[in-house]
Amino acid sequence: METASMEKILEKMDNRYEAIRVIAKEARRINTLIRLSGEEFDEKPTTIAIKRTIDGKVKFKYEQQEEQE
Repeated sequence: METASMEKILEKMDNRYEAIRVIAKEARRINTLIRLSGEEFDEKPTTIAIKRTIDGKVKFKYEQQEEQE
């Protein structure tokens, strides 16, 4: 991944490891959609997922973990 792309992603997300996790999950989703549609794309699912994340089209949320007493 290009450094410039990672910097743009980190503007939207605080944690780089969480960003990679979100992008990977989106890439798997896109790959499944491509396989089901039977179409061919010039770009790889990972590249599409990175662009969608930078554009803010990928929705994610952090779950709050309850503290155990």
